[in-house]
Amino acid sequence: MPREYLRRLSDAIVHAQRPIRVLRAINWGPQVHERFFKRGARELPRPEYPALGFDPAEKGRELRDIRRQIRGRNPVEELLRRKCDEFAMMVELVAARGTRRFYELSRRIYGDPRDRFPDHNADNLAIARMWASRPRARDEEATFTAKQAAKRIAEICGPLLGGDVKVVVATRLTANAAAGATRVTLRKGARFSDRQVRALAHHEGLWHVLTSMNGYLQPVLTVLGVGLPRYTESQEGGGIISEFLTGNISDERYIELGERTIAIDMAARGADFLEVYRYLLARFPPEKAALMSERVFRGGVVEGGAPFTKDAAYQRGYCRTFNFLRASLEARDVDLVRAFLAGKMSVDDAELVRGLIDEGLCVGPVYLPEWFIDIDRLNAMATHSVTMNRFSLPSVSRYYARRRTGKVAGELVERIREEVLAAAEAAEEEEPAPPPRADEGDVE
Repeated sequence: MPREYLRRLSDAIVHAQRPIRVLRAINWGPQVHERFFKRGARELPRPEYPALGFDPAEKGRELRDIRRQIRGRNPVEELLRRKCDEFAMMVELVAARGTRRFYELSRRIYGDPRDRFPDHNADNLAIARMWASRPRARDEEATFTAKQAAKRIAEICGPLLGGDVKVVVATRLTANAAAGATRVTLRKGARFSDRQVRALAHHEGLWHVLTSMNGYLQPVLTVLGVGLPRYTESQEGGGIISEFLTGNISDERYIELGERTIAIDMAARGADFLEVYRYLLARFPPEKAALMSERVFRGGVVEGGAPFTKDAAYQRGYCRTFNFLRASLEARDVDLVRAFLAGKMSVDDAELVRGLIDEGLCVGPVYLPEWFIDIDRLNAMATHSVTMNRFSLPSVSRYYARRRTGKVAGELVERIREEVLAAAEAAEEEEPAPPPRADEGDVE
């Protein structure tokens, strides 16, 4: 395959997708929440979406035209073809804001809360419920303003990204933070704990921005800067893994991620915005509960039955990305992990990208996350994981539960009592030793 041909197609896809900004197109303005609380949080919100800034029909034609130019039938060109299809579907998604069609397209792009894992018959929704049931974090005082957090994030990310990352504060943001190709944006008015600031640095800057920058530095497949098909799951999961591997996550984070997926499932089964908000209100402060509810209903139908499903990918992405890392390390295949860092991709495409690096069509990552630089620590964490997999936690839990019931403890006490009595009886039967002679022992 000629490099120039692939580069031209890749650049055309990158150029065509630039105005397609899904979150920007579906996020609600702050006035929606202001009206919601002004009316006592008793009425369904009425979001108004901004103009897209492009003609969906024309953009669809542009993407289909690029697709027709992809002539070959090989894995690389098939990836480019699928990426054109995915962006075309995203155009349809944002054009369908506020309709049930939006939900159907969202499921096809991002998945569903009840999707199974391709590499294991695990229950994604069950994992979300388990996360939501974990103990709440303590000592998580939010002392950083958005401006202070931005300064600290830039200090953490700058040295590892060549000083090229920008961290800014903006108003129109549903999440507390978001990342672009070279920028991290924090929501104005949000406050953060010290741990959350460090977590955002590693999630947004040293993962999302880092993989974008590595992708755009590709000599041929610049599409790695915007992501290969179905990259969202691994990209979001990798962000949470980055928080975990650098020691900057708490159960509060897992709880929120779990509750987001549960809320999406509720909405998919008919719960409206108010029902989801009241469910989350029992677990979070009002402002946070409202923002989390917006994440579920933005772009969809506030009356229920048609949510935005992107947040349901976090559990699958987290589990699949961690399993990919530990499987690679167990096979002593660090180069496969390195290939995964060369841009935005699904874990399923890392092997292909590694092969393209060997062929010279791709290059390895220029920027590396902190957790990969210390490979010895990463290997040790993988060793810990595969070791503890040898033990069944339910079996271990049952063992200690039996001890807590008193049965095992009572048997142990009785055994100790019998041993003490036996030792005392044996001591009584022994004859006392004769007193020492006066001339025995050391002479002073």
